[in-house]
Amino acid sequence: MEYIIVVGGGMSNKGAQSMVFQIVSEMKKRFPQKKTVALIDMKPDDAKSMNTIYNFEIVPFGIRHIFYLYGKAQTILAKVSGTSKNDIMRIKEILKNACLAFDVSGYSLSSNWIAINSIKYLYQIAVLKKYGIPTILMPQSFGPFNYGALFEHYIKRIGRRLLSYPVVIFAREQYSCESVKNFFHLNNVCLSKDMVLTGKEVERSSVLCPEIKLREFCIGKSCVAVVPNNKLAEKFSLQKALAIYKTVIDTLIEYNRDVYIIQHSGADIDLCVEIKDCYPDNPHITLLQENLNCLEYDLLIRQFDYIIASRYHSLVHAYRQNVPCIAIGWSEKYDSLMNVMRQSEYMINAKNLGDNEIPLKIAKMQQNYRKEQNVIYNFFAHMNENIYDKIFSNLDVKE
Repeated sequence: MEYIIVVGGGMSNKGAQSMVFQIVSEMKKRFPQKKTVALIDMKPDDAKSMNTIYNFEIVPFGIRHIFYLYGKAQTILAKVSGTSKNDIMRIKEILKNACLAFDVSGYSLSSNWIAINSIKYLYQIAVLKKYGIPTILMPQSFGPFNYGALFEHYIKRIGRRLLSYPVVIFAREQYSCESVKNFFHLNNVCLSKDMVLTGKEVERSSVLCPEIKLREFCIGKSCVAVVPNNKLAEKFSLQKALAIYKTVIDTLIEYNRDVYIIQHSGADIDLCVEIKDCYPDNPHITLLQENLNCLEYDLLIRQFDYIIASRYHSLVHAYRQNVPCIAIGWSEKYDSLMNVMRQSEYMINAKNLGDNEIPLKIAKMQQNYRKEQNVIYNFFAHMNENIYDKIFSNLDVKE
């Protein structure tokens, strides 16, 4: 049995999940004789539970597994920390028989996060290189790379060597493309739109077990979804995040809108609850606490007139359903996405929030959301980009 591997994804975040789903669905169509496996950083019991839901194998693959498989001093550390021998044996079997690997990390290689995230990311590539597996880094964001003196030299040194290994590195934004290319001195980097934005619709039967049914919710008219991001509170403060979302909801109430607060990642549920607690007795504010998968999220989000969101892929999912968005972000990837979708006038940068900016953006969307639906529809009607055709025109994988 030959394997196709997906690394860097996840299941608790609907953006990470949708990237895994898309690879699995596409590879099953292109290579039905091969088995697509997702190596994901999660607890063994969680993986075991998910393997009863999803129609592809999920194998735990965290930093301890990566260090163990890389070898040298890291193996000793991994052994001391109690890495499961059964997990290691299964991962080794997959790696030895893998013909292709896709990394769908999204946004990991950056000094915006702790340095160990970047080191883990690079050692993951080192493991794939050690086993000689052709590797594609699917469209993701990179940079900045201001790690400080302690880590910067080390990350730059090992990154230059390891990032030259993938067949191609796809960067989602021009800034990401230039940053990773220049910092690591690479010549295998290409600019490409987000893979979920440009990808084909996922075949449900390829990712879900037959007995699993999608949950559906009936949303009334005149409803708007608010999709928070806990990283907004982490980057600035909880008080600032709550103030931003409260301004959003207060403004929507003035327009007699019913508001649904929706989590796009499991990490956001506490923030969602805090926001809802600001409106304990308001029947027009609903907290949807269900942890939906990305296919269920698509069925839900298509029912709203528009959404106001801070999760990158919550915006992408909405656009795929022809739903206009107001984005509240703080990094280049949000600006780039809104520019690609010809929706930059609905971008709110939380780093330099202008006076009365949120009410003004909502007022504009209130007036124009039907027109913006047509803009979004026309974007997809004229989009002919297929990243998989681009990959396999230059990569020979035997069926």
